Amino acid sequence: MDTLALTLSAVFVALLFAIPLGVWAGLSDRVNRIITPLLDFMQTMPTFVYLAPLALFFLIGGASATIATVIYAAPPAIRITAHAIRTVPETTVEAADSLGATRRQSLLKVLLPMSKRTVVMGVNQTIMAALAMVTIAALIDAPGLGKTVVQALQSLDVGTAFNAGLSIVVMAIVLDRVTTAASAREEEARRSKNRFLAWRRPLLGAGAVLTAVLVFMSHTYVWAAEFPGEGGVGSSVASAADITTTWVQDNLAGVTNLVRDLITNGLLNPFQSLLTDSPWWLVGAVLIALGVVLGGRRAGLTTAVCVGLLVATGVWSDSMTTLASTVVATVLVMLLGIGFGVWMGRSRLVDRILRPTLDAAQVMPPFVYLVPFLALFGATRFTAIVAAIVYAAPVAMKIIADGVRNVPAATVEAATSAGCNTWQIITKVQLPMARGALTLATNQGLIYVLSMVVVGGLVGAGALGYDVVAGFSQGQLFGKGLAAGLAIVLLGVMFDRITQAAARRTSA
Repeated sequence: MDTLALTLSAVFVALLFAIPLGVWAGLSDRVNRIITPLLDFMQTMPTFVYLAPLALFFLIGGASATIATVIYAAPPAIRITAHAIRTVPETTVEAADSLGATRRQSLLKVLLPMSKRTVVMGVNQTIMAALAMVTIAALIDAPGLGKTVVQALQSLDVGTAFNAGLSIVVMAIVLDRVTTAASAREEEARRSKNRFLAWRRPLLGAGAVLTAVLVFMSHTYVWAAEFPGEGGVGSSVASAADITTTWVQDNLAGVTNLVRDLITNGLLNPFQSLLTDSPWWLVGAVLIALGVVLGGRRAGLTTAVCVGLLVATGVWSDSMTTLASTVVATVLVMLLGIGFGVWMGRSRLVDRILRPTLDAAQVMPPFVYLVPFLALFGATRFTAIVAAIVYAAPVAMKIIADGVRNVPAATVEAATSAGCNTWQIITKVQLPMARGALTLATNQGLIYVLSMVVVGGLVGAGALGYDVVAGFSQGQLFGKGLAAGLAIVLLGVMFDRITQAAARRTSA
């Protein structure tokens, strides 16, 4: 309930200014151009970087945690609301103007009602982003489940961490289903002849009155306020997680160590040495050339600016170490994404089975992943890479699955009738025709992996993540932590612009 109160408070404050700003950005190209870089900065700047000044000004506790959550959760609502306003058909707006509607009437009677579904999706994404901040905000004494997860991370208590993470997942599922169903239910009630749906508003009013009565009773009578008990489900879940982790440690230690050493020594270390030992100007030139080749001249110019600023921050070596880990993790994310995404895209049954698991993996706080991986692999860079893969792979899988599913059935049937086998259909038809989805999945995979850099700094990843964590925990290192945070933002902007431009070019 502490977590729910923090989440809903932050979401309420965020929406108070996010939706009006989104509407303004949707109506004005100038405002949209001004606000977009600010939103990029808010989304890519590691939360650790602004936790320290917030704690300095507002002290540790719920207030600072709520403000940090607002900063992190507001951008999705602003972006999606602006997009919703811009996608309303121009002919509809022109029709309203021709009937004499003022700008205010056009906004309230045409634009907002027609974009309601998309705006509700923005609210949904804001709630999900706020829940994702729960564990990180616990570092500045935020109340709720985050404290439980952080304490479990410190003591490597897998069962407690998993139980708390599962509670956050359940809460996220409830809030997600409520928000996404809200607008659809209202439209359904308006069109349906079902008597229950027609009485929707009176029933909601009666429910509100009943809730108020029950709240009054719980504050007046002891018997109504007593909690029924702790229950046994949580302890059973925690025990099962502990038993599973112990079994894996005892029976699969050889396999896990082999995988860790193979990827670390065979892939990560050579690539990292190549980036850190090469002259900075040569690495920068290669990055700029890749930007031009993949994304065009604008992406190349953005890459050049980002490379110059990375050199200016003074953390070039740490940036290259982080870049190596990010690229390796993204390659592994895409291998998993293509394998499972194609399987999901070709089979509705597999999609229905896997999608709930992927949704839960996206909502599960990243700190929860770290606890079992720390127990299995120790405090190493590989632990951070595995956690980043688990966090980013579900997004890539879902995007690739949708891309494969959207390939026209007639094209697949034509390839089948021409004698192509399953492997040829996948490699020669479906994947080439889903190039845009593959590029977008790469973009999102990179951004999600990069967002785990700071969390990885807590478990031995080193480089920029460690610099940010050290700056947060030690006042004399705050300047270096800020520089590292800016370097992560620059890497994120560089990757985002290149892959987005590549996605536009492949889909054009």
